[in-house]
Amino acid sequence: MISQLSMQATGAYWQLITQLGSSSLLFPVLAISVATLWISNQKAAIYLWLTALTLAVTVTLATKLLFLGWGIGVASLDFTGVSGHTLLATSILPILFFSVGGGAQTKLKNIGLWFGLLLGFAVGVSRVVLGMHSISEVVAGWVLGLAVCGVAIYAIKSHRQGLVYLQLLILSLLLVFGSTTPNYIPAHDMSVKLALYLSGHDQPFTRAYLSTTQTSSEF
Repeated sequence: MISQLSMQATGAYWQLITQLGSSSLLFPVLAISVATLWISNQKAAIYLWLTALTLAVTVTLATKLLFLGWGIGVASLDFTGVSGHTLLATSILPILFFSVGGGAQTKLKNIGLWFGLLLGFAVGVSRVVLGMHSISEVVAGWVLGLAVCGVAIYAIKSHRQGLVYLQLLILSLLLVFGSTTPNYIPAHDMSVKLALYLSGHDQPFTRAYLSTTQTSSEF
């Protein structure tokens, strides 16, 4: 009984962590971050960050569509598509915490950056633990996210933030931990529908199909 309760608690913990990468959560967080940078006259940084993020999301979506619609993946790596949760968390959360830190000489912004990267890594681990993605898919998402994050950090200039932005940050975190199901943007379902529409198939390909192709190639 105690063991079962412990497993349930562990599952709930990882489910909470994985929601930190939900598009339903991170799009509002992205909006907060962009507003913060805009008011701080960081228009060039915003452009580069959003451009890099758009390209990364496009690559991620393309890998998902190729597998869901046509079964194109990498069997040897158990790869069916880049982890979107990991990508978004690693691309957005570090910039949110970094921008709150303010001036270039403050230690707070560097702590915020590493904290955001740690959260992105934790989201990736949660996707593996919960059986949503393989290690290769999470690594791909984290690497893409790091690239997007790096572009943004490189472009952001020294600036000072008021407490209002810290309050917005705290509010956003309260929204995160106040719900384990922020899913008003059903990204996966939308990807499946788009893949089926483009491919003309009635059912999406699953990871089981990838395992079958790997087994067949061994003969």
